[in-house]
Amino acid sequence: MRRRSWCLLAGLVLAGTSCAHRRGTASDAGAQPANNPVHVNVINHYTLPVDVFAVEGGVTYRMGTVHPGIASTFVLRQSMVGNGTVEFVAQPAGTESPVRSGQLLLAPGDVVDFEIATPLFNSTSTVHH
Repeated sequence: MRRRSWCLLAGLVLAGTSCAHRRGTASDAGAQPANNPVHVNVINHYTLPVDVFAVEGGVTYRMGTVHPGIASTFVLRQSMVGNGTVEFVAQPAGTESPVRSGQLLLAPGDVVDFEIATPLFNSTSTVHH
């Protein structure tokens, strides 16, 4: 009987040490998003400036304006990552129709390349890590 108790105790100790990995703290939870933002690279080959927006879950966030022939990098709001898909929209000045990236599923640390082309329907978006 005593031998069985020692074996049970040894098994519990081994199980406890194998599960004793580092646990995250409250400060670690806040550090993850800040260290892995989603960057959005926009290059505008179109002849007019475009206003760039991010749309997620009914929320629209204006990221900025990119002028013709200019490449700009924006950082997506962390609250828009991990809640579903995000779509980027480039609205040219004037009455032109907006360009849409399509629905993108993003994770922390992703990089989105959104290229505004001439003609607008040739615009592309890609995601890489």
